Amino acid sequence: MLISLILRVLPFSIREPLVIAICAFFAGLAFYWFFTVGGLARGGIGLMFLAVGTLRFLFARKEWRSRRAAKAGGVGPQV
Repeated sequence: MLISLILRVLPFSIREPLVIAICAFFAGLAFYWFFTVGGLARGGIGLMFLAVGTLRFLFARKEWRSRRAAKAGGVGPQV
């Protein structure tokens, strides 16, 4: 599992956008196959990758905002 080792070693600011981009790529690929070839399994896999990428983006955005607020010395908005 070389990929998991690399993702653990990378810093947060590099790891999260990389994971989001990989999820978006695989979601697009699965949706392309779903629309050209068909098959509900491909559509489900595309939705799964899209959901994982979206959740990672939302969590990363919240973390980035809290880190930026901590650097500024202020208290971030609680959502």
